[in-house]
Amino acid sequence: MTKQELIEFLNELVELAGEENKTRAVLVKEKFIRDFEKSYEFEKEAEKEISYLPPHYIAAMPDAVQEEIRQKVIAALTEHGECTPENVQRAMDSKIYDLSELIDIREYVERMEEEQRKKSEQSRRGSR
Repeated sequence: MTKQELIEFLNELVELAGEENKTRAVLVKEKFIRDFEKSYEFEKEAEKEISYLPPHYIAAMPDAVQEEIRQKVIAALTEHGECTPENVQRAMDSKIYDLSELIDIREYVERMEEEQRKKSEQSRRGSR
């Protein structure tokens, strides 16, 4: 199995997890890759290829963030000559990583990942 196949396999496993278990699945995947790299001296470039993008629906994000994304989507669709109310709505109804070819999503993903990490840490502390 190549490293790309391993990464794709793990990403598919994360997608199979139920919505309530997505955070845990992403954390387990990240830990597995880190441990694998340490054990087998996995190439550092693999980290660049690993998608840590949890499936965050835009509709679940705060209103201010949604509006910011909407404006960027409208600008990008206008630039491509595809700005219709239907296309804008379709984009806003999608998951954030579905927009990666249209807008730069890193900032939003980082915000959501940080929020998920905090929630995960709080739930771990609460279960002790």
